[in-house]
Amino acid sequence: MEPFSTPFFEENFRQYIQKNSDVFSKLEAMNSYYRSVVSSMIYDNLNKNSEIVRRIRNLDAAYKEIKQENTEA
Repeated sequence: MEPFSTPFFEENFRQYIQKNSDVFSKLEAMNSYYRSVVSSMIYDNLNKNSEIVRRIRNLDAAYKEIKQENTEA
């Protein structure tokens, strides 16, 4: 799986939700993960702005996909 691709972020969202299910609701966990990834990207020492934009777009696509998934019982 390519780092920072939409499937990459989708899997990370799922793992973060699962790991934090005792503390956060699905949406709270997703928002927490999203904010921490965006913060990391902003402070990352990448020289290519287009790479940051691509990563944020993929993160956003993954967020929307996971948010729409049915909540597992």
